[in-house]
Amino acid sequence: MRSITATRRAIFLLAPLTTLGFLVGSLLLATNGLLPDPVAIHWVVSGQPDQFLDLESYLWLVTIGFMAFWSGLAVLEIFPTKARLMGPLLKSLLVALYFFILLVVATTTLMQVGLSTDESLFIGQWVVLVLVPAAIMVWLFSAKPSVVIQDQLEIRLRGFLVIAVPAKAIDSIVVMQLQARHYGGWGLRYAENTLALIPSSGRAILITLDWGEQIAVRMNEPDDFVGKYEKEIAG
Repeated sequence: MRSITATRRAIFLLAPLTTLGFLVGSLLLATNGLLPDPVAIHWVVSGQPDQFLDLESYLWLVTIGFMAFWSGLAVLEIFPTKARLMGPLLKSLLVALYFFILLVVATTTLMQVGLSTDESLFIGQWVVLVLVPAAIMVWLFSAKPSVVIQDQLEIRLRGFLVIAVPAKAIDSIVVMQLQARHYGGWGLRYAENTLALIPSSGRAILITLDWGEQIAVRMNEPDDFVGKYEKEIAG
């Protein structure tokens, strides 16, 4: 419940306020002639700008773009997906993406304050800003998940909680052979009503929930895990 509340707060409070602050600040900078016209909007790998957009179009682009993205987040929150497992994860990832894009756009805009269009704006160091989140995602989803069942089923990746459902919602847990190709590849996947955590192909557990969805989790010694679980529910 706390994570759901945090996501809702991020969508309906934090995202609009921070975005409005950036847009108002950008408009004030533009009105006072502190932003170049045109504005650099794209940089090559070396960090040099190679594409530009006139200032008015740029301000309209960022305004409409963030409004459209935020509207999509709001729709996902107001009209939840039937995939109860994937829905919260999808919203969390999209909210994180929203704030990451806002950070990049705000940073590259502020770095141009006081510059003229013909001045060189080198942002090579910010290429790292783009690569770091991708590296974190690879690092996170390449780990074998840890699974704990007490009052609720908790699945963590490198200590981070990614799935939590009530233990009473579990119908069954069986051992399976998990193949990445059946779900479209490695990582976090959703296919055939199943949320799969696949750092690699191999033996795994398949958890069936009482509302019909399943969770496939690649793990070491799945037979021992299932045996322990069956002993616990048997009393």
